[in-house]
Amino acid sequence: MSAAYFRASDGAPLTAEEALRIWAAEAYDMLVETASHYGHVLSADQLAHAVQEHTGVRSTERPSSWVGRVLTLVVYRCSATGEPPLTSLVVSPSTGMVGPAYSEVQRVTGALHLSDVNREKAAAQGRLDAYRRYASDVPANAEPVLTSKFVAARDKAKVTAKARMPKRPAVLPPPDVPLTRICPRCFLETPIIGDCQNCD
Repeated sequence: MSAAYFRASDGAPLTAEEALRIWAAEAYDMLVETASHYGHVLSADQLAHAVQEHTGVRSTERPSSWVGRVLTLVVYRCSATGEPPLTSLVVSPSTGMVGPAYSEVQRVTGALHLSDVNREKAAAQGRLDAYRRYASDVPANAEPVLTSKFVAARDKAKVTAKARMPKRPAVLPPPDVPLTRICPRCFLETPIIGDCQNCD
C-alpha cells in the first residue's frame, strides 16, 4: 500500500506531520508574497496546489482533507511571532468568505462566536494589517474591505428577505365627501341631504 504522503522525486514516504510542516512553511511564504500586493487574495485550492508543486511533497488524499491543518499551523506561527493573520488572505472564490480554517484565528485571538458579517469584517481587518506590513502599495487612507462577492451575496440575501416579507395592504384615505352644504338662498350651512332647515 502506498503512503498517503510522499516525495514526488523518489516516492519516499513521509508522515502526515512531516508533510504538513513542509507545506505550512511554504504556505507561509506564499501568503507573505500574496500580502506584498495590496488587494491580492488566493483560494485554499490554489494554495494547496502550489504548496505541493513548490515542495515536491504530494498526497493521495484530497487537499480539502489537509489544507485546513496546514493553515492552522500558519495561524500558530503568525500568533507566536505577532504577525497579522495571514490566513485571512485565503478566501473562497465562490462566496468571497474566509474558510473554516479562519476559526482557528478566532480561537487564538479570543474572538469567538462572531456572526458571519463580523467574522468577515475581522478577516478584512486582518488582510489590511497584512498588506500594511508586507506591501508597499497600500493607500494611506486604506480601510478594511469586505470581498465584493461576499458583499454581493449579502445584498442579495437582504433583497430576497425583503421580497419574502408579507406586503401590508394598501390603506386608502377616506374619500373627500362633504358632509354639509351652503344654502343658495340664506347662505347658511345646512346638511348635505334634505332641505335647508332655515328656509323651510
